Amino acid sequence: MTRAQQVAGYARKWRRATCLVAAVLLAGALTEAGSSAASAMPSAPAVEVAATPACPSWVAVRPPDPGSQLNDLFGLDVLSAKNVWAVGDYTGADGTFKTLVEHWNGKAWSRVPSPDPGAGSNYLDGVSAVSPSNIWAVGEYSTKSGSFGANKTLILHWNGRTWRQVGSPSPGSFADDLSSVRRVSATSVWAVGLYAGSDIRDRSLILHWNGRAWSRVASPNPGRQSDSLSGLSAVSASSVWTTELYTNSSGTSGTSQIVHWNGRTWSKAAASPSGSDLVDVSVSSATNGWAVGSDAKGLSLAMRWNGRTWKRVATPNLKPGQLTNALQSVTAVSPTSAWAVGYAEDLFNFDSTAIEMHWNGHAWSRMASPAPGGTSALYGVRATSTVSPWAVGEYGLTTQVQRTLAFRCG
Repeated sequence: MTRAQQVAGYARKWRRATCLVAAVLLAGALTEAGSSAASAMPSAPAVEVAATPACPSWVAVRPPDPGSQLNDLFGLDVLSAKNVWAVGDYTGADGTFKTLVEHWNGKAWSRVPSPDPGAGSNYLDGVSAVSPSNIWAVGEYSTKSGSFGANKTLILHWNGRTWRQVGSPSPGSFADDLSSVRRVSATSVWAVGLYAGSDIRDRSLILHWNGRAWSRVASPNPGRQSDSLSGLSAVSASSVWTTELYTNSSGTSGTSQIVHWNGRTWSKAAASPSGSDLVDVSVSSATNGWAVGSDAKGLSLAMRWNGRTWKRVATPNLKPGQLTNALQSVTAVSPTSAWAVGYAEDLFNFDSTAIEMHWNGHAWSRMASPAPGGTSALYGVRATSTVSPWAVGEYGLTTQVQRTLAFRCG
């Protein structure tokens, strides 16, 4: 599953779109069976919940759009109110994607030059800051131009002045893809994704930076058909979390699980409802965290960590039964504050509406947003205890022209 396989020019990751399609088509045949933890989770609400304000207002602040056709932001990180980074990609009429790095200085977004090592397309999906002069971004690039070429992992580093590529393992002969990166410290940074060999079977991929070099770390692969990792959250050297989607046979809906690093090995921590797709995780402490995605019925999905177990918590949905609601990113600030973003989509024409939610310690509520354009989606959200949240994504002017999207809570 590579970034080259995108739906109708709508630059959304192929693996996310196909998981959503499968979930809707197979919903009638699926039951929420599985582990005792999964079966104990309450069902998500099947009613539309009105938007309620969780901050004074969401403000749309437009980043530059270098591409004449597609411009997308997938990941971001916040250091302060005057130092925010976002990454993604863009393309012109030739259809070749190039890396896109944007920076917020407290007044405006500006594009920062970034390497494009691939002869074909180059993509960035995630970013994580250790300090203002030590920032990592990950994605993938294609080795051939104008025709299909193997994708390789792409890792870029910011030293306070320039972005440069850093060597990284690419174990797959067919494809390698990094979707997320998170730092523990200057000498401990994690990145996750997938790789595929000549059998074109996706397998999970985990890389680690030890202060000198990136190396591959053994990762779980429970699926007989495919495995991939997406979300990532680092609490400490002995507590790192990621989300995994795997399938056991071709043409079936995947199963998600939450995986944990205890300082020695990666292992399964919890299962999600059958047929669901968890795509991001954020853990702020030993007793507070969230994982988000969508379930087999096309409803938004949020699971909460209380220090002992992961349990599903009810979330609002936009036009349930008509639209597929999918949360794509979450940031856990404290037990009484978390933010989640994504989109509600009509899968038959690929029109979507950006959705934002806030957790106040008791319940999730949907927020009104200033999303422009005929179609919109949010893929990343970040906040800290001292910095109000930012969210990034895309909005479409037409099916062939889309622009970057950035919101901040003002």
